[in-house]
Amino acid sequence: MSTIAGINIVERGLVRLAVLCHLLAALIVLPAIVALIGIDVTLRYLFSAPLYWAQEVCGLLLFVSIVLGLSYAWIQKVHVRMEMLYEMATPRFKSIGDILTISCGLLTFAMLGWQSWNDIPYMLTIGESSEELGVLLWPFRFLLGAISTLLCMQLILYFFAAIQSLITGRHSE
Repeated sequence: MSTIAGINIVERGLVRLAVLCHLLAALIVLPAIVALIGIDVTLRYLFSAPLYWAQEVCGLLLFVSIVLGLSYAWIQKVHVRMEMLYEMATPRFKSIGDILTISCGLLTFAMLGWQSWNDIPYMLTIGESSEELGVLLWPFRFLLGAISTLLCMQLILYFFAAIQSLITGRHSE
């Protein structure tokens, strides 16, 4: 198998995993947040019996939904970029912009992932948990580390593609 074919297989696998994470967030996590908020509001205002833990659970679920959507957002090119300048730019300038963007993203998510992986043993040792329900927080840190790793792998592939675009002068959207 050639190196290019191997990279394509890895890239397809990463894309499938990103899509799966996105679907999990969109079809399960977000509806759970909406349902929980709806139930809490109904109980609070109709029966004066709010769910004291609903805000904490919604916060954790919101974190999960955002983290699960990160790599899919990159694939769909809905990350922050100065679209007005980008669209008017030459293919060479677009490639340079992509390289800078990817480098910043790679640095950010590599540091985020590194710190997440480093924090897990300590969190396990002290049993770090949420305030209201006592939910262990290390699985959320694990998710952040895993998604950061996934995103870094994607960014590395995109980085090499952007360098190739810069060299050839052909920018691929």
